[in-house]
Amino acid sequence: MGEFGGWRVNLCAAGLLVRLSDNLTSANTSSLHKFTLHPPNWWGRIFGRLCLLGEWLAEWCGRVMLGATNSMQRKDALRLLKVITYIGIYGGLLLPAVFIPVVIFPFVFSKLIIFQILIGITFPAYVALAWAEPKYRPKSSILYLAIIAYFLAMAASVVFSVDIARSWWGNQERMNGLFTLLHFLVWLTMTIGVIKTWTQWRRLFNYEIALSVFMAVVAILQKPFPRLLLFPAGDRVGGLLDNPIYMAAYQIFNLFFISLLWMKGATRNQKIWYTIAALIDIVAFMLAQSRGALVGLGVGIIVFVVAYAVMTPNKKARYGVIIALICCVLAYGGLIALRNTEIVRNSPLERFTNLTVSSQTRLIAWDIAWHGFLERPLTGWGLDTFHILFNKQYHPESLRYGYYETWFDRSHNTVLDVLSMTGLFGFVTFFSVFIALFWLVIRAYRKRWIDISITSILLALPVAYFIQNLFVFDHPAGFSMSYLMYAFVIVATTAQFNEKTDETTAEPTGTSHNVPWIAFGVLQLAAFLLVWRTSVLPFKASVVTIKSNNAFGSGAYQLSYDLAKQAAAIPTPYLDEQTFLQSRNIISLSDTGKLKELSFWREWHDLVVDVSKRQTTAHPANDNPHFIFARFGDSLASLVPEDAVIADTEYKTAIALSPKRQQVIYSYSRFLINQSRPDEAWDQLKQVVSYDPKLGESHWLLGLHEFFDRQLIEEGADELIASAEAPYPYSLKEAREAMALAMAYDVRGRKDGLTKVMTLLPTLPQGAPEVYLQIARVMEHQGMTEERNRILSALARIDQNLAAHLAPLMNGSVTSIQASFVATQNVTTTPAVAPTSQAPNTTTIASTTGGTGPRK
Repeated sequence: MGEFGGWRVNLCAAGLLVRLSDNLTSANTSSLHKFTLHPPNWWGRIFGRLCLLGEWLAEWCGRVMLGATNSMQRKDALRLLKVITYIGIYGGLLLPAVFIPVVIFPFVFSKLIIFQILIGITFPAYVALAWAEPKYRPKSSILYLAIIAYFLAMAASVVFSVDIARSWWGNQERMNGLFTLLHFLVWLTMTIGVIKTWTQWRRLFNYEIALSVFMAVVAILQKPFPRLLLFPAGDRVGGLLDNPIYMAAYQIFNLFFISLLWMKGATRNQKIWYTIAALIDIVAFMLAQSRGALVGLGVGIIVFVVAYAVMTPNKKARYGVIIALICCVLAYGGLIALRNTEIVRNSPLERFTNLTVSSQTRLIAWDIAWHGFLERPLTGWGLDTFHILFNKQYHPESLRYGYYETWFDRSHNTVLDVLSMTGLFGFVTFFSVFIALFWLVIRAYRKRWIDISITSILLALPVAYFIQNLFVFDHPAGFSMSYLMYAFVIVATTAQFNEKTDETTAEPTGTSHNVPWIAFGVLQLAAFLLVWRTSVLPFKASVVTIKSNNAFGSGAYQLSYDLAKQAAAIPTPYLDEQTFLQSRNIISLSDTGKLKELSFWREWHDLVVDVSKRQTTAHPANDNPHFIFARFGDSLASLVPEDAVIADTEYKTAIALSPKRQQVIYSYSRFLINQSRPDEAWDQLKQVVSYDPKLGESHWLLGLHEFFDRQLIEEGADELIASAEAPYPYSLKEAREAMALAMAYDVRGRKDGLTKVMTLLPTLPQGAPEVYLQIARVMEHQGMTEERNRILSALARIDQNLAAHLAPLMNGSVTSIQASFVATQNVTTTPAVAPTSQAPNTTTIASTTGGTGPRK
């Protein structure tokens, strides 16, 4: 028995245990009732069957692990390991279809967590398989080596990152840390080690195409059923990928895979199926309306046609593909010509006819990426840390296009992302992957290992993928498809790859070993522990966090706090959303005065402080968590005085990390005003105006402070007017803001400005009567009697008190609002007179959420 003696004893004990369990279950003895209270009748039967299954597995494992040497037992063992490996390979392609809506960012986080779990628990089986049987080991390939080199470059960027934790783990919204990406490298290794022939690949591609059709159908159904996936879809649909850009990129790969299968020996019935699948995928692609993906697909088709036309000796086929390309170009040209027609403007085709850069902010992000590379040229800022670079070199002009455009965690250009985040090492190895890919494809074609159809596809698809990535960044579906493409190229460019070769008859190249069951067991146990700690627990923390947030939304505050406390106690590297959601919830309770009514409010407050400190400590260079923590301390300072110190410290830290980010400075200046530090606030606001004089919002906030807080009437009036007349004017949010602007125009005697206020007034949410009364006073002061009377007539219809006081003015007995109130001072009503110096509540300087967060 040797080294397996212990196993024999343990397995005999296991067999005895399961038999005893079966007997106990069948007898339903009182012993079981010590552990279960009133078990249902079916539980015993189920438990008994599980015990029998356990006994069978124990006996089977015993036969294998006791060192049996006959070939059939070895073959069975290898088959088991291979089946587990196949589960990892085929299951990995399910990643885009995973959608578990009980976690934060379910369209990304749930996909990659499940992917991590799947690869983590199946990879040990592949390691054991490759050790035992050499034919399942990856073959040497320059592309595989180039990919490994790129991973080494990314690892170097992690080591020298400005935020090592973020570079390793990523965050819940993207999950693009090196830890996650390594799972794709493992998946690639498993795939090229086991799936090595065209027969096997054709089977895998058919499986993937079936998945793509399912994905496309879900996306198409979002048009008639926008809430199909719980979250409402917009005009552009993304299906189970949520983001339309992701859906379009995903379908580019599948359209090329369909073309490959269609061209390579498909039967008539198979071609019908492939045609139907292609049409469904094209519809989903069109509904996604991604212009970057359209450009990528178009360039890919051109490369395919040129390559096929050059290589094929069949003149008929050559002319056919050229004519097909010409037809596509003419069709698109016709679409451009009809772009102003009603049918095109009101259809998903509209976006495809306008290829201009839609957002200046992307050019800003590209500029930041380039200058970030120049600052750290070798290893970059660190994988998945573009947000830190963006914050540091933030361009104040970004706010001209809205707060959503001020939080970028990607440059929206994969090449610039690689350059800025991984430096020259990453940039060179990234391009070496494509160079190696094209070299292998051309070499394999020259050696007649692959035919024209495969060669054309493998030249065109990488180009399409690369081009569309110039307008976006990689994502879960993109990773799964690109690594599938890499795996296919690695295998297809070998001599073994042809339809007649069967992997079971392939000559082994290496030394065979016995199946390492003990090592496999240890490795599998380690894998389970790793998966539990790095994937399962973070998943659980996210689930509990969502439950806490949902309980808060339903008013169950005690439950929300209990769940928040539970989530905070679960080990996870992803605390960002806990701090965001909990801070937002506590701030909302504090603002409404409900927080102090809770007996446990201080415990909840302290929990948020603890989690926020853990987050800012783990990611000290990230501006956003510092800003969120500062907003929390700012809002709670009235209840917890020491929070004012937190707010002041965190605001200063956030500003130091992003010196010209207006949103943070706006919030800090309001905090300083509330803390009776007006001079410091004034300095902050004057400074922020200088960052972008064309931005109206900065002028607006400085004007409010000067006009109402500092009583610098003329200076404040000029700033308020400048806010409305700047190239990027401030957009009024409420009637009280219109009142402030009207008062400013009144100071400068600007009737034209007051006319604009009258035009805007009906478009704003209804305000308090006294606000409109103050605007009417301004109109009266400027001799705009008609405008005054229009406001007063509307007020008289909605407020009986004001109607009584305004009666003398309305019937012509007096000529002014003040005289009308004096004449009716004995009227027994409650007059509503607005104080002329009351500042509007215009704290749009920062939302309680700390902004929209990193841009999606």
